[in-house]
Amino acid sequence: MSHLVVFDLDGTLTRQRGGFELLHTLYGTTPEAEALMNRFEAGEITFTEWCQGAVDVWRANDITRSDITRATRALKPKAGAVDLLAHLQQTDIRFGILSAGVANLAARFEPYEPAFVRGNWLRFEDRRVSAIDIGVGPNEKGELLRKIRSKQNPVSITYIGDSHTDTEAFIEADTAVLFDPDERVPETAIDAADTIIESADIAEVQNCIPTA
Repeated sequence: MSHLVVFDLDGTLTRQRGGFELLHTLYGTTPEAEALMNRFEAGEITFTEWCQGAVDVWRANDITRSDITRATRALKPKAGAVDLLAHLQQTDIRFGILSAGVANLAARFEPYEPAFVRGNWLRFEDRRVSAIDIGVGPNEKGELLRKIRSKQNPVSITYIGDSHTDTEAFIEADTAVLFDPDERVPETAIDAADTIIESADIAEVQNCIPTA
């Protein structure tokens, strides 16, 4: 089998650091988002409850499937992302996306044929946002990457991410690249990375990807 490259989504393939944050900004629900984040950071609610809280806010504001589609189109790819994914598409190197954010937003990169997209999927009822399927928590990427390795059976895995949610994946991957780090990235993530790229141009990551 070929090598496998796994990308984080928010802040790695996209310029936006957070999909939930982007949607709250677009829909004018930032005050509710801040209240939810304060409760989450205080340990008052779980990650699942935090995600569902966001969905409840959006449903109350009549956010629809069409709104999410428009938000996906508003996503700005990271500099070099389109060219890098197009390059991988033309080689024998598969890639996938593993995100603790809103997985629906990864549709922006469907033309490049990812082998998989794992994340948290918004669901709809009568065209309105109704629920969210939690597939990736903030500390679960290492375990999920092990499962992906077992299923995909690659020669090796290169993982590329930018934040604290990528720490466990860095540990599990054969090659770990901390790319354009979030300003809040912890020392544990820095220590777990094999390579740190401060540039915001993801084309520079290509040198970290095996060619054969």
